[in-house]
Amino acid sequence: MSSKDIYEEVRNSRDFTGKVVLVTGSSGGIGEQTVKLFSALGASVVVTGRRAEGVKRVAKEAQELSPQKLKPLEVVADLAKDADVERVFNETVKTFKRLDVLVNNAGSYHSANGTDKDFVDILQKSEKVDVHSALHLIRLSVPYLAETKGRVVNISSTYTQRPQVSYLAYEISKQSLEMVTKVLALELAPKGIRVNTL
Repeated sequence: MSSKDIYEEVRNSRDFTGKVVLVTGSSGGIGEQTVKLFSALGASVVVTGRRAEGVKRVAKEAQELSPQKLKPLEVVADLAKDADVERVFNETVKTFKRLDVLVNNAGSYHSANGTDKDFVDILQKSEKVDVHSALHLIRLSVPYLAETKGRVVNISSTYTQRPQVSYLAYEISKQSLEMVTKVLALELAPKGIRVNTL
């Protein structure tokens, strides 16, 4: 079964027509498949990533899957930079005037042992993307998500359950993101915003 067939198979399971979905780190991997799925379900989507060619390719493929052939918003950005985080958000709401789903998928995957000389620097780089950018985007998104009774989905890793040597910085960052999810789920529930981790 081709990946296009998979999207066809799920197309009737949900209807996201009229919804806006921002998926960070969507120029490859899990983020790519996620943004394509939302597009196939009828959503207007935002494709982000650090490399323009990846963003452009995924946006084109996502548009082909869209029932209405909706053109995704393409934003090339490095979420380790606060200005880029804000630009991704600002371009999203400027273009679509709403936000229904925020998927924090971007991650910083660096190999390092906890006893390495540069471990703290690598940990800070991982946390900047995995935790800080997610928190920044959530904070900016709350007024829009409250209006749409929207959702935040934070993408974690199986490494938080099955630790691997040489990926401690990544594991710490993803574990932190899971705690962010738990606390913000409680904090934002009164606003009608659901926060979950996958």
